[in-house]
Amino acid sequence: MKKTLTTIALALSSIAGFAQQDPQFTQYMYNKLFMNPAYAGMRQALCASYINRQQWTGFDGAPKTGDFAVDIFLPKLKGGLGLTLMHDKLGFENTMAYRLQYSFHIPLSNSTIGIGIEAGAISKRIGPTGTNSWIATTTWQNDPSIPPQLKKTTYDLGLGLWYQRQNMWFGVSSTHLAAQPVNDGTLVTLSPGPATTHNLIYNLARHYYVTGGVNFEAGSFVIRPSFLVKTDATITQFDLNVNALWNERFWFGATYRYQDAISPMIGFQLPGKDNPESGLKVGFAYDYTTSNLNNYTNGTFELFLNYCIPIVTKIRREGHGDVRIFN
Repeated sequence: MKKTLTTIALALSSIAGFAQQDPQFTQYMYNKLFMNPAYAGMRQALCASYINRQQWTGFDGAPKTGDFAVDIFLPKLKGGLGLTLMHDKLGFENTMAYRLQYSFHIPLSNSTIGIGIEAGAISKRIGPTGTNSWIATTTWQNDPSIPPQLKKTTYDLGLGLWYQRQNMWFGVSSTHLAAQPVNDGTLVTLSPGPATTHNLIYNLARHYYVTGGVNFEAGSFVIRPSFLVKTDATITQFDLNVNALWNERFWFGATYRYQDAISPMIGFQLPGKDNPESGLKVGFAYDYTTSNLNNYTNGTFELFLNYCIPIVTKIRREGHGDVRIFN
């Protein structure tokens, strides 16, 4: 069994190294800044959020991800600023990402377009460290099939476009535009232990996102279908979600991820009085795995927290003095 787990975990690390590397989130509709810098400030508020994902629980070496995001609307900058901090662990791979975002807002008659850019750093550590009980052999340092530990921090860039109006949103974006190498194939000698060389090549892959959603009012309910397409030009993943907000307080729904999972979700919000985006939101999702990995896992759990404070600005109207409004 341990050999089976080791084989699968190494395969997952290999897939992560040469295919899609960005973590996935079932509640993507509440974590838009992670995938698109143009979303910064779109809620016209100061917002902070955290999402934690425990994927494939019960599976040794399974992915564990946490993402913290904060963004603020700044009228003097004609847009918004954002910051995201992400940690992701998958098997032998540990990733830390730090990104600053700026979005320039173009107001239209009843909507807003955002043009966003992000810059930051991404740190990768690849390879086993310390004692890993899930590795099939306790003498992995002497196993030439397991690469030595590699560490590197490199810069990261991204771009995005965002369109938003009261009842709909749509965005396209790309991360890791520089496609920097974490290891370019330079031979690495394993030490301590017998001399073993590895020619491991690991490049950051560009990721592309397309996402959107609409809202429909139906009595005391608001029906909110949305979609997410993520690709690295090699592997493409589709998420479809429908959730319903009842009485502006509670929501429930589900996400379907093609050939991967069905994910029911629930949540509640305590909105502010003057801005529907302000206040507290708490969401929970559970992924029931539909692939063959269902035989090895108890599913995936995801918790989301968000709190927003509206930004109040002043508009001077000639002959009427200062009028305070929520933007």
